[in-house]
Amino acid sequence: MSQSKLQPQIQAHRQLLLFSTILLLFCSFIGVIITVHPLYLEQFVKQPALVGLIATLSSLAGLAFSLPVGALSDRIGRKRMLIGAFSLISVVLLAFFINTRLYALIWLQIAFGALMVPVWIVGEAFIKDISPSKKRGEFRSFFGTFANAGMLIGSLIGGFLAWGFGIRQPYVFAAILLLVPLILVFGLKEDEHSRSTNKNQAVKDFLSVLKEFLQQRELKLLALCTVSLYFWYAVKWVFGPLFLQNQGFSPAVIGIWLAFSVLPFLLFQIPIGILSDKIGKSKIIYLGFFISTISLLPLGFESSISSLLATIFIVSIGTAFAEPLIEARVTDIVPKERYGAYSGIFEFTKTLGLMLGPVGSSFFVYSFGISCSFMPAVVVFILTLALLVRLRYPETINA
Repeated sequence: MSQSKLQPQIQAHRQLLLFSTILLLFCSFIGVIITVHPLYLEQFVKQPALVGLIATLSSLAGLAFSLPVGALSDRIGRKRMLIGAFSLISVVLLAFFINTRLYALIWLQIAFGALMVPVWIVGEAFIKDISPSKKRGEFRSFFGTFANAGMLIGSLIGGFLAWGFGIRQPYVFAAILLLVPLILVFGLKEDEHSRSTNKNQAVKDFLSVLKEFLQQRELKLLALCTVSLYFWYAVKWVFGPLFLQNQGFSPAVIGIWLAFSVLPFLLFQIPIGILSDKIGKSKIIYLGFFISTISLLPLGFESSISSLLATIFIVSIGTAFAEPLIEARVTDIVPKERYGAYSGIFEFTKTLGLMLGPVGSSFFVYSFGISCSFMPAVVVFILTLALLVRLRYPETINA
């Protein structure tokens, strides 16, 4: 193969490595925060059910911004949005560190949720921009592995920081070190062809993409799968620490448990992504939901740390199969010039799941106790798996 043909591939892999490194660092520092955040919120509202409702405020803010931000990133560029979001998130984390009032906490939750949206949307859109058509599963899985490695590292650091220095120290730690990925963002090279030059194009893209989305049944099914996954993620990160604390475990053990929930993403995402490019993504998505649905049933009724670690690990194997391939399958289907807009659509479904998870579980916790906090996620997974089995779609490999 000639050097001229190899150069775009080399450039794509370099950008993939750089951007994945940026997300690894970012997710490490965010992982530090969300590991202890439910315990931090409990200092203000005391009851676990109310913690879930307060946590939902971030997702509500995300819902409000996710749809327009996706189309907007196609117009103003991925890089600018990341620079602005990273800078402001650092400020918000410092505010969490010094805040002592419930009223201010509400506004900080809203700001945090709104600022996280551009990061996730730009992340998915940028990977779509640089992914070769025959390696979409591999590229998305590589990126996802780095991001989840960050969450694993962050969970361990956050748990031990809270255990050794108190609940508030992780916030200032993350706020300062977030400057490192911010600096690295300046090294990214955007695909100028993915950016619109028409000032009104963002609005037009949003409306046309929304219309297309509503007309395609497979995209709507993939969106439902995304809602289900993020419903579970929200329950795990909000009520998992509260459940373990109620069982008498320390923040350090909570961090280890959350790290175990991320470990399968590191072990399986890349090989599964490569395999999916050969045999098809849909089959592996079905398998992933089956594994998670079956293994999630006993969680909440276990008390030994060994069984809790084993169960969360197996549940996460299923989600590690499904999540990156949903995004890769969306990339197969949608046109390149609308990657940002579609990333906004799917970010909306993610934040919808993140909102519904704590709300649904809060009612169960209020009515039946903390051990039942995972049951709504079980029901959602069962319903999603039933629809996946019923509505099968033929898939063209390397579409």
